[in-house]
Amino acid sequence: MPTPLLFSRVTATLQSQLLRQCLPRCRLTTLTHNNMNQPPSVRRLRAALPRATSSEPLQSTHQGSSILGYRDASAKTFATKSVHQETEISRERLQVPLKGEVTGVPLVWLRDHCRCQACYNVSTSQKNVDSYSLKNLSVAQSQVVGDTLSVTWQDGHVSKYSLQWIADSFFTAGSQPERFLWDASFMRKERLPVTSFDLHMETEDGLKNTLQNLIKYGFAIVEGAPASVEGTELVTGRISFPLQTVYGSVSTMVSNELSHSDTAYTSVALGAHNDTTYFSVPAGVQVFHCLEHDGEGGHTLLVDGFHAAEELRRIDPASFRCLATVPVPHEYIEGSHYHLYSVATVLSTDVVSGQLTQIRFNPYDRAPLRTVSADQVAEFYSSYQALTQIIRRQQGELWIKLKAGMVLLVDNWRVMHGRSAFTGRRVLCGLYLPRDDWVSRARTMRLL
Repeated sequence: MPTPLLFSRVTATLQSQLLRQCLPRCRLTTLTHNNMNQPPSVRRLRAALPRATSSEPLQSTHQGSSILGYRDASAKTFATKSVHQETEISRERLQVPLKGEVTGVPLVWLRDHCRCQACYNVSTSQKNVDSYSLKNLSVAQSQVVGDTLSVTWQDGHVSKYSLQWIADSFFTAGSQPERFLWDASFMRKERLPVTSFDLHMETEDGLKNTLQNLIKYGFAIVEGAPASVEGTELVTGRISFPLQTVYGSVSTMVSNELSHSDTAYTSVALGAHNDTTYFSVPAGVQVFHCLEHDGEGGHTLLVDGFHAAEELRRIDPASFRCLATVPVPHEYIEGSHYHLYSVATVLSTDVVSGQLTQIRFNPYDRAPLRTVSADQVAEFYSSYQALTQIIRRQQGELWIKLKAGMVLLVDNWRVMHGRSAFTGRRVLCGLYLPRDDWVSRARTMRLL
């Protein structure tokens, strides 16, 4: 059993450690000496503090931060505040002519985005982040000559920027590429977004047209491809490599041959849905190529998920907010080999603009709803049903009959797909393209 003296020393040590842990976590903490209603742990901590009769600084360190404590005998309080070492960032701005108007660009942004050889490695397109300081910034001189802004900093460093580059790179309020949200009547007035196989394969303009259609409408068609798995891969290889999944890199679905635990391998009708909602990052583009079909039915259904979600936002904002904030689980189970599981909101929006960036709608793959509290369950089901009703409106359904040589590419983050029931033997070649990679291809072609 420890002696009283040793016990008191251990207690003091623990109190000291507790004090060090508590102080850095608060910007301003006040412990009132006269308040006897405080919890015992707080009173013990208060009792451990040194006593003084005048204001004097007490200093300790915690993980590199300087912590200053001030005791004020008259107020009988103890306050702490965190003092960061030399972290003052300038809030001054430089007035720069951009897109026909003058814009105040913060000095710290300009200095951080200097593209000189000392600050930026052109060979790797990466910043040399340790080559400069963002503190105590001031401009000695600045001028615009043609499209070039030159800034001479107070320390003598010179930065030069293209005005067009600043306009493209500075804050744009979450601007999005041009998109046409459509329903069936809109698409009937428009020509289907088709690119010939030869143009797609042999010209940059042809490939650009395919990608532009994906961005604008959420789907694109390449016609005249060889009616084979290899022909499908030729089309998609111009954009990206295939995404390797549990189905392989390329799959061939033969009707009613259940090579995987998925309803897609049957001949029954499928309502509009997004694929791979059980992935942490769902597939970017889904590709369909009907190689042969000797029966009836089997029409492909397309529904613009962004159009449906925006309609929900317009008529029922509360349901839209629910589906954009409540996490929902999806899963794929294949025997004892696979159990894919992911949790995310049905709707995702840009954090700056609020515009839609993704829809994950798949009633078939929704897992047990363990992520929604009992208080939110009714609201969630009501919101999900409201979106479902909009998705299933006939005026939003575009039906296409796929045929051999017709490769359909669908933006799986936006447009949902389904099919009607069918008879006969149907062979469908399918694969996925990664989201980041097809978007990267579009970006290198200056479409985004």
